[in-house]
Amino acid sequence: MDRLAGTLLTSASTLFTRFKQTTGMSPAQYLKRARLGEARRRMVVLGETAARAATAVGYRSASHFSRDYREAYGRPPAEDAAGVREAFAAVG
Repeated sequence: MDRLAGTLLTSASTLFTRFKQTTGMSPAQYLKRARLGEARRRMVVLGETAARAATAVGYRSASHFSRDYREAYGRPPAEDAAGVREAFAAVG
């Protein structure tokens, strides 16, 4: 954050505040959401396992990934990915 703030010629606290005002979430929350979204895409589109997708987006702990994923999407990773694939198949 400090390096990015310096590049933008502002303070880290101002950057943090503006980021949160713009996105409605902190940079850490935004990053988590982006990582989980990419993991979901990898499972649905590429057919990766939850473990492989979690590792690919930077999670070191499968249980931590599973907990974050369930909190974001309401279902365990494998169950959610299968459901999304089924929904796409029904539409296409």
